[in-house]
Amino acid sequence: MGITRTRQAYEFPTGIAPPLGEVRAWLREQLSEVGRTTIADTELLTTELVTNAHEHADGVAELRVSVPSGRDVVRVEVDDHRPRLWPHRGIKDDPTSPHGRGLALVEAISTEWGVDTGAGFKTVWAEIPVL
Repeated sequence: MGITRTRQAYEFPTGIAPPLGEVRAWLREQLSEVGRTTIADTELLTTELVTNAHEHADGVAELRVSVPSGRDVVRVEVDDHRPRLWPHRGIKDDPTSPHGRGLALVEAISTEWGVDTGAGFKTVWAEIPVL
């Protein structure tokens, strides 16, 4: 793909649930040069990472998206302020529950994902293949 682009950041309003519809629209705008399947996968994974940060890590500090030059991936990074709380896949007691599938989706769709930490923050990132 070879798109050269700097990382674009979406900053979240404080004190309210993340506006997921606005986040998805922002992603579509940022990723207009990749295909619809890649955009849909990026929207899904980003929604999962943002929701996890909101529900389990006291909210989202920032979301960044980029298309690294020379690589056929979209990279999504979600920051929160709970560096010691690492994401993990739980065992689902209730298979009908709408919760507990986020990281399974991230693992299934991304080419790679991980966690980086620093002083007072954690970044959960995922790379989605450009299809």
